[in-house]
Amino acid sequence: MKVNFIIKGRLGNAIFRYLASSLLCIYFNGEYVINEIQSNNCSDEDFCLLFNNSIKNTNINSLNMIGFYQYDTIYRKNKNLIIDFIKNHPSHYVLTDGINAGDGNLEKFFIKDILYIPVSFTKKYKNVLHIRLGDYISHNWFVPFERIINLLEKNIIEGELCIVNDLLKTDFEKKYLLIITEYLKNKNINVIIESNNILTDYYIMKEAEILICSRSTISWCAAFFSDKIKYCYFPDYDTESCSMKYKNPTDNTILY
Repeated sequence: MKVNFIIKGRLGNAIFRYLASSLLCIYFNGEYVINEIQSNNCSDEDFCLLFNNSIKNTNINSLNMIGFYQYDTIYRKNKNLIIDFIKNHPSHYVLTDGINAGDGNLEKFFIKDILYIPVSFTKKYKNVLHIRLGDYISHNWFVPFERIINLLEKNIIEGELCIVNDLLKTDFEKKYLLIITEYLKNKNINVIIESNNILTDYYIMKEAEILICSRSTISWCAAFFSDKIKYCYFPDYDTESCSMKYKNPTDNTILY
């Protein structure tokens, strides 16, 4: 069976689609391909049905991976299989639909570079907060700053906090970050701001011991693949009103 990765979204979405593709390859002895259009589409519902039916349906010749496949329970259960699959296929890669969503500037990422951090990487911080604004504001998917401050009021951070975020473009985004940084300064917590390319920011999150995630798929992926995180804090959002159904990237996830 050929499992065909379809370009749709940026790196976080691409990693989720690869996770789903890898499991279909593992359980159906499939071949991972990219943009080789096949005869059958695999929706999110189709993917879940395959696993809910205990992987019994083997009469499938090919699948186009057209969904988002954001189901952390399945991936956590099969994490070791996924990691072994990545190690055994170092040439596998994913493509995004742009540097900014849908802008056409396709980016290529080898999945082995999602699993392994380069030895030369130096941007390492014990405590990291990921802030995702941008298009999340229009979708109302961003985490209100009050919720982040309420979490920080529990004194989970000492000394220093690295904040990872995209470059701020609007007054709302700038004010949002200013409120949080001013709060931290009043708590005598040193603030470092990091805004880099997506892979560098991913590595910063992956290397943290305490990671406060946004609802972004990339912060979920950083926690999922991390071997450093002691505590992962993830937003507790309403899955009934949102197509995103991932909250627990690790066993030590605390919802906030």
